[in-house]
Amino acid sequence: MKILPQRDSQKGQALLIVLLAMAVMLTVVLSVASRSVTDITVTTYEEDALRAFSAAEAGVETALLNTAVGPIPTPVTPLDPSDTTVKYDAVVTDPGESDDRFLYPDRLTSGDVATFWLVSHDDTGNLSCVVSEDCYGGNNINICWGDPNNIDPDPLKRPAIEAMLFYDISELTAKTDTFNGNTTNTTNNYQNLEVLRVAQKDLSNTSAVGFVNAQPAGLCGDPSNPVDGETFSHRTNIPLPAGCSNNYACPIMIKVRLYFSDNFYEQPVGIIVSGGGPASRLPAQGFQISSTGTAGGSERKVNVTQNYPESPTLFDSAVFSERDLVHQ
Repeated sequence: MKILPQRDSQKGQALLIVLLAMAVMLTVVLSVASRSVTDITVTTYEEDALRAFSAAEAGVETALLNTAVGPIPTPVTPLDPSDTTVKYDAVVTDPGESDDRFLYPDRLTSGDVATFWLVSHDDTGNLSCVVSEDCYGGNNINICWGDPNNIDPDPLKRPAIEAMLFYDISELTAKTDTFNGNTTNTTNNYQNLEVLRVAQKDLSNTSAVGFVNAQPAGLCGDPSNPVDGETFSHRTNIPLPAGCSNNYACPIMIKVRLYFSDNFYEQPVGIIVSGGGPASRLPAQGFQISSTGTAGGSERKVNVTQNYPESPTLFDSAVFSERDLVHQ
């Protein structure tokens, strides 16, 4: 008797193969779709980030055209007419103004110079001391320098500084009162400058011939009262010339030149002033622009610090008073 094969046992195999193929194709399609959605999201985010950064830069450029302290008005015309969410929020501040301390924004290496202003600048950038402006009139100036956590292992390369105080002798006789807001000298020509120089070094640097040892850090190294978050290893007290104390518009600026420390050991420099009541405050040292740009869900911030223009290094040699070369 011949037995025929049972065809019922093979039923449904084609359906399984079709379902398996459909599952594979669905997986591939979903993977491609997910990748496409991710790519679109990333692209959109990157595009918004670029537009937000451009908006922040637009705020900085607008502020540079008019550096008046305060918020920068938002433009009437949208930055991107096709997307009104693109905008900036910018503000101009004047670092150092009415404060008793200021940290120079850049760290220095050998040969670099930091300038600290003791008189104000008017809206056009010219030196000016009138009643409404801050000009230092105290009698105690300390230059803070050196990073206690960034010390060159070679003692001969440890930092030294030359601090140069430029002051106007004509303002000494022209000023008739202390800083009380009653009268003031409005000439402000600052044409009769002299300079007092102080040269100090790290105690262990025996190669710094002509420099004397720096003073203990003292208030410059006080961690409970740092200079814009920075503490220092050295301090240099600047002696004011006779008659210059409590007479604002006399001290003009202090230039600090760093020696010996190389690029691997950049050093911070700051200033602390006191003595003289309400006049023992610093004027603005420049201006700072903080601009935040937004676009879609992205936000970018740009900060720009612009110091007031500094005199060229040749000026340091052109103004020299031999008798005022002082080692403290």
